[in-house]
Amino acid sequence: MNEYSTYVTSVIDGDTFETSVQTIRLANINAPESGTPQGQRSTAYLKMLIEARRVTIKSVATDVYGRVVAHVWRNSDGLYINKEMVDSGHADWV
Repeated sequence: MNEYSTYVTSVIDGDTFETSVQTIRLANINAPESGTPQGQRSTAYLKMLIEARRVTIKSVATDVYGRVVAHVWRNSDGLYINKEMVDSGHADWV
């Protein structure tokens, strides 16, 4: 498992975001598709949590699309983003 800190450049959807060097998929969760109202809310929530902020990434795998699958914490307060997305009702554990 590789661990590092990075800056979030943009949020793609409720379980995927980009940094300056790679695309990150939140591990063990699934958010609604972005083309749905629920998906739009999920995407907006993840943006509010981490867009333009520093996060700590603990990578666990690379998926078939070349994205890093990872556990993510917000650096400013240590909030575990994967769990927050589920606890807030914006994603489900898988």
